[in-house]
Amino acid sequence: MSSGPLPTRLIFLSDLPTCSRDEKVRFLGCVSNYNVSTATLSLQHVYPASSPNAHVTAAVDVNIVLESLKHTDMQVGEWVNVMGYVQGIEGQKAERRGVKYGLGKGVSGDKVVKVQAVMLWSAGGVKVWEYEKALEMRKQVQVTEE
Repeated sequence: MSSGPLPTRLIFLSDLPTCSRDEKVRFLGCVSNYNVSTATLSLQHVYPASSPNAHVTAAVDVNIVLESLKHTDMQVGEWVNVMGYVQGIEGQKAERRGVKYGLGKGVSGDKVVKVQAVMLWSAGGVKVWEYEKALEMRKQVQVTEE
C-alpha cells in the first residue's frame, strides 16, 4: 500500500458534481467572483453546454494558497487552473456574473461545488476551445482503455 499523495484527476469543471468528497481534481475555470471575506473564488466553465451540469459553479477556497496568488488570478474573466480536493455540493444556487466566453449575466447555476485549492495558477493565454477538445479526446481514450 502506498502512502504517497493521491493521484489528481483532470476533469471539466462540469464534472465536479460527479466527484467523491475528498477526491483530488484538477480543472480549468473562469473567475466570476471573488469573496474577500471568505477567500473564495467562484469559477465557471459552461462546457459541454449540453451537459446537465454545464452551469455548475466551483466555490474554490483559496485560503491556503492565498499568499502565492497574484491579484490577476482573482480578477473576473481570468482563466485559472485549480488543483484541489472536492469538499461537497452546496444546496444553494450561484449567481453567474461572468460575461466572457458564454457565461451569461444574471443566470443561476444548478449546483455549487466546494473545492479546497492546494494549487492555483493562471491559465495565461489558454485557447479554451483547444483545451476542451484535448480533454474530450483524453476522456475518450480513457473510456476505450477501460
